[in-house]
Amino acid sequence: MSHKKVAVVAFFIILIMIPMVTFLLPKKSFSETENRKLADAPQFSVRNFLDKSFMNEAESFMSDHLVFRNQFSSYKTKMELLQGRKEVNGVFISNKMLLEKVDEVKPTITNGNIDAINKFAAKHKGKINTSIMLVPTAAEFYPNNISRNASVLDQTKYIQNFYTKLKNINCIDAYAPLSAAAENYIFYKTDHHWTTFGAYVGYSAMSKALSFKPATVDMFNIEYVPDDFLGTLYSKVLYGEKLADRMELYHYVKGEVVTDVVKYTNHNKQTYPSILFRNNLEKKDKYSVFLGSNEPIVKIKSKVQNGQKLIMFKDSYSHALMQFLPLHYEEIVLVDTRYLNKPLEEYVNINDYQQAVFLYNISGFVKDSSVKKVANY
Repeated sequence: MSHKKVAVVAFFIILIMIPMVTFLLPKKSFSETENRKLADAPQFSVRNFLDKSFMNEAESFMSDHLVFRNQFSSYKTKMELLQGRKEVNGVFISNKMLLEKVDEVKPTITNGNIDAINKFAAKHKGKINTSIMLVPTAAEFYPNNISRNASVLDQTKYIQNFYTKLKNINCIDAYAPLSAAAENYIFYKTDHHWTTFGAYVGYSAMSKALSFKPATVDMFNIEYVPDDFLGTLYSKVLYGEKLADRMELYHYVKGEVVTDVVKYTNHNKQTYPSILFRNNLEKKDKYSVFLGSNEPIVKIKSKVQNGQKLIMFKDSYSHALMQFLPLHYEEIVLVDTRYLNKPLEEYVNINDYQQAVFLYNISGFVKDSSVKKVANY
């Protein structure tokens, strides 16, 4: 048999073997590398076969569980880079960092969020001091790492326009202080979150609107975690191992102020002694060292006795902030409307809080229609 025929036969054997091995191997429900749930096996019925949903689910299942999937994905990214592309799977790739692309804004969601936040502020005017801080993502601060002709959202302009439509709300500028600190390590190179120092800059920027004096950096002991954090952006492209991030944990020099962290799911609650979930430093998603997984309600209680309580409507950017904000409040409650499926009053009495903050990064905020729930709180 000629070499050409051998190659053809080998190709077809591989073509048959890969699906067979994929089908026979044990299946995982979650990808640590990509930090996401994997597709379940499709359930056959005449109805979902006729409406083609069975084939779509089967395709997703095979794609998620394909043997050597990570190797294929990494190889695909490298091939696209060799072809001159700088954007892969919604991530801009440079030799300095990975940047999330933010390019889609749905006016219905934006207008809905404006209306809901205004209704919340109007309802509690005179009782709750309401503030908002929308945080641009790293792409806004490092444009030289983005393709020249790429279509990206002008995040600063979006935030400015959004702020002009709010009433009776303190609008906090995160762009200016983060831009001034952009030469420092304020965003992870492989993850979409801000670093602890970036969160510290945000914490300082909030101080005037929230009427507290921020602690200075030298009031914290900094714990450095090894440079092996590969975040969510890495997971999207499986590229950039050399950019692995270093995490920093800030510890107040006068001792821990947090006494209890109570996490509520939609079914139960559990109490923890700290905002730091150190076991998560051994996992792929090391950012979850701050408060662990996302939950609808988290209450943080502290040793502070000043009568001040804060309610924060938020995404995961707020988690790193909890290294600092408990220094100024007896209690902080974090509300993640994406996961809240019960009425807020089942968890908190909103009249107990003197201040409310809306804290979101732009990439998630422009897509988050759940914020409209606050109109009813």
